[in-house]
Amino acid sequence: MNKKLGIIGGLGPLATAYFMQRIIELTDARTDQENIEMIVYNCPSIPDRTGYILGKSELSPLPKILELAQNLEKQNVDYIAMPCITAHYFHDQLADSVFVPVSNGIKETAQYLSDRGIETVGIMATDGTAQMHLFDSVFKDYDIKCVYPDEQAQKLVMSIIYDDVKAGRKVNMEEFELVKLQLLGKGAEVIILGCTELSIVKRDNDVGPKVLDIIDVLAADCVNKCAKARPECDSLITE
Repeated sequence: MNKKLGIIGGLGPLATAYFMQRIIELTDARTDQENIEMIVYNCPSIPDRTGYILGKSELSPLPKILELAQNLEKQNVDYIAMPCITAHYFHDQLADSVFVPVSNGIKETAQYLSDRGIETVGIMATDGTAQMHLFDSVFKDYDIKCVYPDEQAQKLVMSIIYDDVKAGRKVNMEEFELVKLQLLGKGAEVIILGCTELSIVKRDNDVGPKVLDIIDVLAADCVNKCAKARPECDSLITE
């Protein structure tokens, strides 16, 4: 019997919907009943994570995140996931607030890359994720080096996330490609889409080879923990 998954979502809403889609696509289910039961809180009113982490806002997203996690625990979920990578800044506090295991997309990504012998990755993520070194702090334990866009290219990444995806506008793929090429030029073997809004870019566009979407890793982890996974879970890096 499958386990029940709780999702802290709405950060942002499109990414949450796509996360659910990827869970369904990666589950080896032949009937409705073989899919994972999910309880989803789509809560876009949670304050902006990047703004708070960088000290640009005094509104902390943590109290609402903890409230939702505790509500999910009361509803007897077996596993909790939060498809927002910047919010992984609060992962340890979240995990300590409930007895239910909480997926860590960054650790799962590090393990996935390590198992495949990847030593250097390029990170496309929010300013908050980049400046707080959320990936580096975990990846160093797996001997994986992280490289980042320069200041100008990082502005392009933030524009894609906030001005395009979150605003519901068409993504400027020329800008995306510029950032990707810069990271490959810095020695990256794989480009990590380290923000769930960038997952929407991959959903709607051809991002080319050598790209790993962290929402795919997070979804695959949830499927492996809660149900039976399809073979695609082992080949998430684009070719």
